[in-house]
Amino acid sequence: MRSLLLRSRWLLEPAIAVAFFVFWAIALVGRNQLVPGHLRSEGPFWAALLILACAIGLARLSPIVAMAAGTAVLIGQLLFPAGIFDDPLVYLGYGIVALVVAATVRGRMRVVAFIFAVGAGVSTAGLLAWWLGVGRGDAAARALFFILCAVAGAVAWLIGTLIGVWARSLQKEVELEQATSRLRLAEVEALVSDERERIAQDVHDIMAHSLSVILAQADGARLLAEGRPSAVAPSLATIADTARSSLTEVRVLIETLVGAPSGDAHPGLEELDALVKRLSDAGLSVSVERFGEPDDLTAAQQLAVYRIVQEALTNALKHAGRGAVARLALDARDDGMSISVASHPADSTHSSPAAGAAGRGLIGMRERARFAGGWLDAGPDDDVPGGYLVTAYIPAVGRATVTA
Repeated sequence: MRSLLLRSRWLLEPAIAVAFFVFWAIALVGRNQLVPGHLRSEGPFWAALLILACAIGLARLSPIVAMAAGTAVLIGQLLFPAGIFDDPLVYLGYGIVALVVAATVRGRMRVVAFIFAVGAGVSTAGLLAWWLGVGRGDAAARALFFILCAVAGAVAWLIGTLIGVWARSLQKEVELEQATSRLRLAEVEALVSDERERIAQDVHDIMAHSLSVILAQADGARLLAEGRPSAVAPSLATIADTARSSLTEVRVLIETLVGAPSGDAHPGLEELDALVKRLSDAGLSVSVERFGEPDDLTAAQQLAVYRIVQEALTNALKHAGRGAVARLALDARDDGMSISVASHPADSTHSSPAAGAAGRGLIGMRERARFAGGWLDAGPDDDVPGGYLVTAYIPAVGRATVTA
């Protein structure tokens, strides 16, 4: 909404100028009829009204031209008194010009705008005093009239200056929001890219092992094909199982294999007990519930489960503090692995991570779950004050049945 208002900002002054001219043209057309025979006497009035309206329309786009046009009208009315506005309220147009100019200019030009605003007020007072006889015969009243007109011009300049400061502050806020949004997007992309590289390093050894097994079994089967045909079938079965697992790894991780791997260790489900023990020793009270045996998860999927549990429990300790309580549930009874990590602080001095927080850990967990073929969701636990809940599901690849 803010950006829309700022984009359409340039239409405001021209619209005010048109409305100003149309309003006074209709209001004063009876006194100043632009008809044949009256052009010489009424022409200066309509020219002055049109130029003043143009000054309003150009006040923001070209402040110097607007001030020059307004000054030209005052000089022209002094030289051609027929152009003086009979209704003093028309001179409020100078207040609009002074306000818009003051809101637009910066630096030293503000002094020029102030001089124009006060000068226009004093000049208007002089014209009205001369032409309409305002304060005639009363020096004090005339002096007060001049002062009031000058103050009115100064007030218009002050209001315009304040509006300009506010508008520029609003523009900076919009630009800051846009820059912040772009920065957040770039940060998320960088985090995702970095996490994918970490995943690629974790699974490199698994892929290398799988392909090595396939190559060794294939060479063995080729050499035994003629001498010991009965030994070929088990080799082919091993090749088929390993190939299926490798194809799954390729499907899951083909888009994440970047950089040169460092050969990092890749823990699996067997290491979860040791992980829980380490976090328990660090001050996190963890209870573990297991349902079923996850026989059909590949090594990469087990790695994803391990990393998700590791990050969830680490976050629970980090945000909830020592003495925090966490419950880990691993359900492998269905076709895959369901993961649930519910945690809450031991006291009310700690709070769960803010909803929608997109830190590196949460992004990493989601990326691991996604590239393992599953999903992950995390957020505050509505059932437990200060609690936090992480749920994920990793589907099983399935096990091939080979008959020798």
